[in-house]
Amino acid sequence: MGEKFLKFKKIWWPWILITIGSIISAAGYVIFILPMDMVEGGVTGIGIIIKHLTGLPIVGLSSLVLTAVVFFFAIRILGKGFGAKSIYATILMNILIDLFSLLNFNFNLGQADILLAAFYGGASVGLGLGLIYFAGASTGGADGLGQILRKLKKIPMGRTLIIIDVFVLAAAAIIFIPIKNIMYSMIFIYIEIKVIDMVLNGLRANQRIMIVTDYPDKMKKELFSKLSRGLTIFNGVGGYTGKERYMLTSVLPKKNIPEIRRLISDVDEKSFVIIQDIHQVYGEGFEKLPEKIKINNKNKKQKQKY
Repeated sequence: MGEKFLKFKKIWWPWILITIGSIISAAGYVIFILPMDMVEGGVTGIGIIIKHLTGLPIVGLSSLVLTAVVFFFAIRILGKGFGAKSIYATILMNILIDLFSLLNFNFNLGQADILLAAFYGGASVGLGLGLIYFAGASTGGADGLGQILRKLKKIPMGRTLIIIDVFVLAAAAIIFIPIKNIMYSMIFIYIEIKVIDMVLNGLRANQRIMIVTDYPDKMKKELFSKLSRGLTIFNGVGGYTGKERYMLTSVLPKKNIPEIRRLISDVDEKSFVIIQDIHQVYGEGFEKLPEKIKINNKNKKQKQKY
């Protein structure tokens, strides 16, 4: 039973996540974003512009056609490994957007609720896209275009995506969307990105702390006794003074940071302290690394002896 579950999880679970994510994202667009005349960057944003120019509910179809063109060149340039999952996610999500639109699948929110729509639209679209990305797929032609330009012209992918987003928002402002709606659209995009990040990196907020001190033993003792956190100690030499120093580093929940700052100050108020946000921590006391999936092949042929 355990072996069958692991096989199911490895083969089918990503496709289930992509399907669920596509449904959530499509519903978020149709319920909250499209009725409020908000727009986002990328190919979906271009599809929204085409919808307003033609008056037809073809956001998904327009996005699908544009993405298909990009994917065609991406597969030729980047190889077939660009991904069957991405193609499935793109087709499914864009078909669902048009289907939900035709079914009038919305709550008829009034314009007075546009800020509320931006928040809930960003949360729902971000959740759906986060699940799709978590499953190893992509949904946008902009991603493919970014990867193509990165390979051919060595242009950073982030720069390409930013340029596309700015172009789409500017075009939307010129063609049909008031500046006020563009501003709400930026709120929607910000929340969407934050929710995607939460889905991909988890809800646990951890931080890494590095402490350079002349009293490593005393500092270690206090951290152990007060917070029960593990530590790693490094020997170092000051680049300017040439003096030997010790650096202690640890990872702990963000909620413990105020307490540890006070503790450090009590031990050595001249300590040099660096605190960094981190997104993924694996090991004892934190998340477990993904288990290695072992699937026995009962029909595996024995090696022939020569």
